[in-house]
Parts: sequence; structure tokens; C-alpha cells
Amino acid sequence: MKGQFIIFFALFFLGCLTHLGAQTTIKGRVLDENDQTSLVNATIMLLQAKDSILVDHTRADENGKFNLTKPDTIPYLLIVSYPKYGDYYKRIDDDGDTDLSDVKLTSVSHLIEEVIVTGKIPVVIKGDTTEYDASSFVVEKNAKVEDLLKVLPGISVDADGKITAQGKTVEKVLVDGEEFFGDDPTLVTRNIRSDMVDKVQLYEKKSEETERTGVDDGQRIQTINVKLKEDAKKGMFGKVEGAGGTDDFYLGKLALNKFSGSQKIGAYLMGANDGNLSLNWQEAEKFGMSSMETGMTDGGDMYMVYSGDSFDYWDGKGRPEALSTGVSFLDAWKENKHKLNGSYKYGMVQNDVGESSLSRNSLPDNKELNTSSISNRETDARRHRFNTKYDLKIDSLTTLTINLSASKSKSESNSRTEASSWDENGDFVNSNERTESSISDNTDFNYRGYLTRRFKKTGRSVSFRFGGNVSDNKGSGFLNSTLDTLDNSGNVVSVPTDQQKEIDRQSNSITTSLTYTEPITSKLNSSIGYEYNMSRAHAINTSYNSDGEGNYTDFDEEFSSDFNFNTVRNAVNVAFNYKLEKFEANFTNNFRNDDMFQQNNYEDLNASRDFFTYNPSARLRYNLSSNKRIGFHYNHSNTLPSLSQIQPLRQNQDPLNIVVGNEGLTPARNDRYNMFYSNYNMMKGTNLYVDVEWRQTRNAIQQNVQIENGVRTLFYENLDGYVTNNGRIWFGGGFDVSKKIQLKARISGNGSYNNDYNYINGQLNENTNYDYSFGLNLSKNTTKNIDFNIGFHPGWRLLETSLQPELNSSGFVYRTNVWYSWKLPWKLSFYGDMTYNYEAPTKALNEKFELLLFKPGISKKFLKDESLVVDIYVNDIFNQNKGFRRFQSGSMISQNTYNTISRYFMLKVSWDFTSMKGGKE
Repeated sequence: MKGQFIIFFALFFLGCLTHLGAQTTIKGRVLDENDQTSLVNATIMLLQAKDSILVDHTRADENGKFNLTKPDTIPYLLIVSYPKYGDYYKRIDDDGDTDLSDVKLTSVSHLIEEVIVTGKIPVVIKGDTTEYDASSFVVEKNAKVEDLLKVLPGISVDADGKITAQGKTVEKVLVDGEEFFGDDPTLVTRNIRSDMVDKVQLYEKKSEETERTGVDDGQRIQTINVKLKEDAKKGMFGKVEGAGGTDDFYLGKLALNKFSGSQKIGAYLMGANDGNLSLNWQEAEKFGMSSMETGMTDGGDMYMVYSGDSFDYWDGKGRPEALSTGVSFLDAWKENKHKLNGSYKYGMVQNDVGESSLSRNSLPDNKELNTSSISNRETDARRHRFNTKYDLKIDSLTTLTINLSASKSKSESNSRTEASSWDENGDFVNSNERTESSISDNTDFNYRGYLTRRFKKTGRSVSFRFGGNVSDNKGSGFLNSTLDTLDNSGNVVSVPTDQQKEIDRQSNSITTSLTYTEPITSKLNSSIGYEYNMSRAHAINTSYNSDGEGNYTDFDEEFSSDFNFNTVRNAVNVAFNYKLEKFEANFTNNFRNDDMFQQNNYEDLNASRDFFTYNPSARLRYNLSSNKRIGFHYNHSNTLPSLSQIQPLRQNQDPLNIVVGNEGLTPARNDRYNMFYSNYNMMKGTNLYVDVEWRQTRNAIQQNVQIENGVRTLFYENLDGYVTNNGRIWFGGGFDVSKKIQLKARISGNGSYNNDYNYINGQLNENTNYDYSFGLNLSKNTTKNIDFNIGFHPGWRLLETSLQPELNSSGFVYRTNVWYSWKLPWKLSFYGDMTYNYEAPTKALNEKFELLLFKPGISKKFLKDESLVVDIYVNDIFNQNKGFRRFQSGSMISQNTYNTISRYFMLKVSWDFTSMKGGKE
């Protein structure tokens, strides 16, 4: 580790070195040549004369004056532009300060025929949009849009295709203003050739809510729009990939995209057992299969929710074998008045997971409960899923969107678990052996609608939302378990269980809301909305004991239940938005009433509760400049108790952990404070952000624990008299170490603090977690010679409980990641991906964790367009991969290990084919 720290600090100080050259200024005043009036906000751009790279830009002030910094003595080209005026050009060769005095622009209407402007402007700033002329920038033959973006000033692309523009991550890449098979930027950047591109536009896209209602919510998405040449708007592209390796590992993929104008069709088929369950998130976006949904909270914040599950991503456990296929269709007609997007997907995943866990539970009076377990679980899951979205522009002011989705799945599982517990002296407490098997069939249907109507008065609108869900889940299974515990005399007592279980759960819900917005002034806008939600659920769980002859006819009333659970919500939202050029403020008031009704059909008992809550929020943002901003957000919310907390279904699948509900639970009250600062300087290539958050919860709903003979009984109760606190800080910054070789550095760090309470055997226990980390990254991404990314991330983690401080778990953690790609002659390339993780041993768990993963490979490209690639790579060449996780839950500190994919050798052949038209053939 000593050598690693020497390298770490050497690289850190290297990254902090900057070159400072002599700087001079260029100043002047922009006027109308005809009437001599000042042209306020005229754009002034300074470009390097030799390659037209943008160096600096500014705008004229209220008097038409401007002042630019000239970094060195290289010749420059100065361009002054203003809408509906001819542009002004001047070459700057002087070493010293330059005073242009009055720069007079001529209105287009007064330009005479003899005035002819030749040549192209590489970069033009039009309002909030920066536009790049693609033909003004040189890239290699057969280059893609990604290669073009890398040479555009103010834009960078990392090894994964992530685009950063003006210090912000680009979340959306459009083609001619429309989505191109989804939101994934790499779909466009890695499939469309650069010679097909006419212009590249960079701007902050307003949210869909703003575009539909006309009320600016302040939300922006960094967006790139790629404008194609006229003859490049029709074609087909796709990928064929096949791989085989040692230990019977394989991967096969066939994907196809076809587009013609607005019509787009995508299809794919893949099978693998190397951890790829389906398309990755980029490919899912590409083929219209994304599981990402966006929305808006009551406080006006945008959120993104990934609804993927075991069919979409692998959690790293076991060795899954998967088959996945899908097709998507997108079209628009009648000048985009109608838009239809539909997809179908089928998935199959089989897996075998072996796990072991070890936990230490601190108890009062210096006692402990230690538990270890070993389990094996086999699963087989299959699912059909259908999604469709229809957009209708009823007229220029009215838009309707309808979403429909449905899924049908079936899963089977078989598991075996062995667990044992002992006390602080190592003496036996209990043990449990159990086997379980289950089969389940699930169907789910969702529908959503969104109707917006704008009025001629700016800021006045009406929005209506409606939606619902209908689901039906049925299942059956068997449980065979033996629990051994000690009686009061110290004798071992065995409790056997042999049961058949059946589950039938049905639910349906409806949600609807109506919102009206009205401008009070040109800067102040108000909105009022009403929301109604209704949910009905019916859950039947039945257990039957064996009669000893293989028949399950003895009804077990204790572990059977029949519940109806209904909820109704009525809410009113009143919000005010105040917006100036540099300052934005939003104040939202949410008044909510929730009625909850529960019926126990077996015991003919019912309970009803209603909660009225007030949930205010405030959001402030001040733009210090066009690339520097600061903000504050406060939100108060109430967390209602859930059905599983009020009345959990009795279960005996895990007899060592029993959950008991509480019908007297009341809502928890949450306060969240957040402040952020961001700053980006495109010309210097520097950026900085700081984000601080603090959360407090009063009357928290937590689990108190009673432990007897090693059996943990968990009670849900409100925490009275104590406040839980959670804090976190993120910060990061980047700068250029060397512009010549495009070497960039990034420094980052975060710290977290979590503090909560619960009762263990009637005694208050305080749990406190600290987590600190620091990061330094050096990267070079030029697609030439050697590209790399090196990251160093040391940290410290502390897990504390007040019951037995001497057993607190604290220790050093460290992570290093290295990625490289070395391009050689003859279309060869060496590449690799390496990570090193370390966790120090602690007092609670005296075992260090150390893992070095290295995946090297070599590839060669074939064919004239280099579309055929052959790869040979080794996964986990040192054969060290092992599943490991260490965590805290209340007073219990645990670690978990599991089987996963380790070393194998693989030969892969992939062909990216395209028939894209336009550009140079």
C-alpha cells in the first residue's frame, strides 16, 4: 500500500500543476452602423486562426461594450455577430492589448450586393444554443459522431461514451430534433458516421412539463441535437455478435435497427451465461426497451426510476443463463400529430446461487448473538412484457398521451438453508434446517393518461392525469423445516414444520389529478391541483400441515390469513413559481388526507385509520453567471405506515426472525435540506460542484427487537423523543493537466453520516455510521495511441452501536480502477479493465477483504470500414473474483459471501453493419 500512496500523491501534485502564460485583452464596442445605437448582447467569439477552435466568448453589455482575455500570442480570429446583422471578422496578430474601439455592424436589409462573406463559421452562439459546423472539424476516415464530438470545444467523451458538455452530463442526444430509438446518447454517437452530419447543436432542453403547459418549472436537460444532411435520413444498422469460451461460457446477440424518416423498427435476440441477462441500459434505450421512467415530485423535483428487475440486470450472484428477445416500433404521421411507440419483450433467466453469511448482534449486558448460515437457491423465471405509448396533438395547444403496459410471468424456485446461532461464549443457542419450493404466476396491467391544454395567455394551462394498475398473483409451494432450541433446563427441543402453502393476491388502483396554472404577473405563476388515489388489495395466504402420509389437508390457522386492505387519498397542491433572469423560486404546499381500512376476514375484525398531513417544500436557485449557479431546497414530508408494518402476514419460512405489526403506528415526519453549488469554465476546461444534504426524521417508524433463545422478534413502533439524522456531502472538480495530449484530472470526495435508534431487549441502542472517501482520476480519451483512465479512491468506514462500543466495526477501505486502450498499427488494439478493492479487518469481523480483478484483451479490426472485430479476452485473469458484502443493520453487523463468475477465456467476433446513406461513401 505504501507504493500506491506514493503514486497517488505524485499524481495528485502533477495534476495540480498548471501553465500560466502572459495574457492580454481585446476590447471594443458594438454599434449599429446606421443609427449608432448599442447592440446589447451581441456575441463576440475568439477563435484560434490555425484551426478555428473556440478559445473564449462573451456578450456585449448594456452599452455595447465587451472585453475578452487573449491567453497567449498565437494569431486569432475575432468574430462579432448579432441577429439580422452581417458578421464582423478581424484577425488578431498583435502581442499586446487590442482596442478595436467601435465595431459597426450593418443590418441585413442594408447590405449591398458587393458585400460577400465567404467561408464557414466553425462555432456560432445563438442565444442559449451553441452550434458547431461539422465540416469545419477534421476527424479520421470512417469516424462516428462520437469521434466528432471529441474534437468540438467544450465537449468531452469518456471510454463508456458518456458525454460531458460545458461541465454537465449530456442526458439526451436527438437527431433532427427527435429521439432516435430512445434516449441513449451512444446510439447516435456510435452508429451514425460523422460525414453524415451537417450541424451539432448544444443546448439545455426544457422539461416535457414546461413544453406542454408553457409554465417554466426551471428543469433543464443537457441536450445535443445532431442535424443530418438531407440525403442521410434513411438507412439500417445493427450488430451480430458471437462468443465462446472456456468452462462453456458463451454469448450470442443479433440486433437490427431500420429507420426511414420518422418510422423506426428495432429487434434483437440474445442468449448468454456470462452475466449478460438482457440488453444493457444503453442498448435497451436503443431498441425501445428501456425500464427507466421519469416524473416529478410534489416539490417540483424531477426524478428517474429504474424499474428493471432480475430479468434486466444481474446482481452479481451465481452464474445466470439467460435468453432475451424483443421488438419495438415507432412512427409518427400527419406532421407529428400522431406518434406511436410499442414494444414486446420476452425473457428467461435460470440461476443457481450459493451464499454464506456471518453476523454479530450486540445485546444488552455485554451479551452477543452470533449467527452463520449457508444456503443454495435455484431459480427459473420467464416473462412476457408489452409496452405502448401514443401521443396525439389534438391542436396546437392540446396534447394527449396514453401509456399501456402488461406483463405475464412465471417463476419456480427451490432452496435449502442451514443456520446456527451461538452466544458470546461460543455456546449453542439454536439451529435451523429448511427446504422450500415454490411456483408462482403473476399478471400485471398498467394504464396512464396525460392531457394538457394551454391557453393563449402565456402561463395559463390545465393538466389532467389518470392511471391505474390491476394485478393478480397466484402461487403455491412447500416448506419443510426443523428448528432446534434450548428449553429452560438447557435441553434441545426440536420443532418440525411440514406444510403446503398457497397464495392468492389481487389488487387494483386508480389515480387521477387535475391541475390549473395561472400567471399572476409576468414573473410570478401560480398553480392549484387536486389529486385522488384509490387502492384495493385482497391477499389470501393458506397453510396446510402434512398428515404424515404425503397429504396436506390439516388447515393451519396460525400461519394462514385473509386480508382486505383499502386506501383512499385526497390531496390539494398549491404552488407558486417566481422566475427572474438569474433567480428562480418555487413554493409548494401539499395538503393530504389518507384513509386506510383493513379487514381480517378470518377473525371478522376490521380497523380503520385516517391521517391528515401537510407537506410543504421550497426550492431556490440563483444563477451567478451563465455557467455558475447556487441553489437551496427544503422539503417536509410524512411517511405513512405500510400494510406490512401495520399487520404483516404471519410467516414461518424463517423461524429465527419473526415480524410483528402495530395497528397504532402514526406517520413519520421528515425534513430534508439541500444546498448545491456548481461552476464550469468551458474555455479553461475546469468545473467544480458541491452538494450538501441533511435529513431529519421525527416519530420514525423503526424495528425494535426482542431476542429470546436466539429467536429475533421484530416489532414496528414509532420512535418517541429521539430524532434520526442523516447527512451527506459530495464534491468534485475537474481540470486539464495537458490540453496538448488531452490529459484531464478529476478530484472528488464524499462523506456520509447516519444516526438512528432502536430498542434491543428493551434497552435503547444508538446506531451511528460514518463513511468518508476521496478520489483522484486521470484520464485521456482521444481514440489515438493510448487512452486510459486511472482512479484512486481511499476511504474510511465506521459502524458503531452504543450497546457494546468495544465491538464497533471501523476500518480503512480502498479502491483503484484502471482502464486502458492502446491502438497499434495493423488495426490492432490492446485493452484492459482492472479494479482493486480492499477492506481492512475490524473488531467485529476480524477478516480483511482483498480483491484484484483484471480483464485484459486484444482485438483486431477487419474490412475497409473496420466494422468486423475479433476479440480475445480473459475475464478475471488472476481468478480472484468472489462475492462479498459487509454492512450494518441496527445493532447487527454482517458480512455476506456468494458464488459468482470468475476466470474464463473468451473469443468474440462482432460485426457492426450499416447501410446508412449520405456523406462520403
